[in-house]
Amino acid sequence: MKQWIFIGVLFIFLGIGVFAYYDSFVKPDKEAEALLTEGVLTYERGSKEAVNHAIDLFTQVVSRYPGSKAAPEAFYYMAKSYEQLGLNRLAYLKYVSILKNSKKLKPETEKDIQARLARLKIMKRYDEEGIHQLLGILNMSDDKDFRSRIYTELGHTYLKKGDYSNSKRMFDLALSENGSNEEAILGKARVYKRTGNDGQAYELYDHFLKYYSNFSSYTSDVTGSYQKQLYESGLNSYRRGRYSSAITYFKKYLAQFPSTQRSENSLYWLGESYFSMKDYNTAIAYFQKVQSNSFNHKDQDAQIKTGYAYFLAKNYELASREFQGYIDNYPHGQYINKAKQWKEMSTREMMYRYKNTDTEENGTDESEDSDDSESNDESFRKTDSKTVQTGYETDSSEEIDSNADQEDDNIAEI
Repeated sequence: MKQWIFIGVLFIFLGIGVFAYYDSFVKPDKEAEALLTEGVLTYERGSKEAVNHAIDLFTQVVSRYPGSKAAPEAFYYMAKSYEQLGLNRLAYLKYVSILKNSKKLKPETEKDIQARLARLKIMKRYDEEGIHQLLGILNMSDDKDFRSRIYTELGHTYLKKGDYSNSKRMFDLALSENGSNEEAILGKARVYKRTGNDGQAYELYDHFLKYYSNFSSYTSDVTGSYQKQLYESGLNSYRRGRYSSAITYFKKYLAQFPSTQRSENSLYWLGESYFSMKDYNTAIAYFQKVQSNSFNHKDQDAQIKTGYAYFLAKNYELASREFQGYIDNYPHGQYINKAKQWKEMSTREMMYRYKNTDTEENGTDESEDSDDSESNDESFRKTDSKTVQTGYETDSSEEIDSNADQEDDNIAEI
């Protein structure tokens, strides 16, 4: 009896497992395939209204079933639909994105995409005639999605021409017709970047990654560009003396990309920014974070700068310990000579302070010899205080990536 109960329970669990597998994998693939087939049949009707409706169906495939087998083909037909509507810029960006991010393409599909990209490169013309043709198309339809795509194409056309005012206006119109237009959102972000409004561009990137990252073919491009551009904004602000802006960008970088290699650099430049603002305690806190995280390529810079910060905050004992720590940790480090020099200066500053304290406590007059000694110490302190102002720069430098994606191949790249 117990054996039959066990077999019955086993069959129940097997049934539940099969149903769960079907519901999680088989059913979504079938639904995506059915929606894709409907989209292809609609696309093949050939009229502008049909092609525009087909784009909506392909968009549903990639948004509802991003991991399905049908998704790459839906992206492909979406690009073909853009091309058929004369939206060559959007088609080009979509084709490039497919080649970069889709690993399930059929060989014949990949070859076709490469051929279409070659054709679009030849056809790239952003003249006034093309703009007037696109504007004329707007009068032929009241469909909001279709009009949004036309405005987006116009936005990219003006962007390519360097007319940022009209470009932004077109992207705004595109978003007023369809607020979910990915290409319009990212196009507007590019306008903001090119006009120096980095903060507004990053707000749009945040919006895009929050709502579209799970299914958009542009997610990889946007993430990579956002990471690089955000860091460079912080570094450029620091170099121009805009320390508050630099702090904002580096903190945002740490919030968005906390585990990347540049997170160590961001912590370091936050310390440098506060150091430049003479907020030495906060600077020290960030320099110490640099030395305690999982990366180590900025540790030498951070430790020597921690010593400088303690010294300028007149905490000479901790400064001396920090410089000694550098000497112990990096006996052949790039700042070893500076560490030894500043260790000596910190020690002499401590001795000078202790000497003054002892003199005040004893309440005795200084002898002539003591006067001479104190005078010498004071002379050293005053003379070397000039070094305090000019000699605490590290040799740290930052390299901007030279292998950035070309602008035409990345919708988020400026």
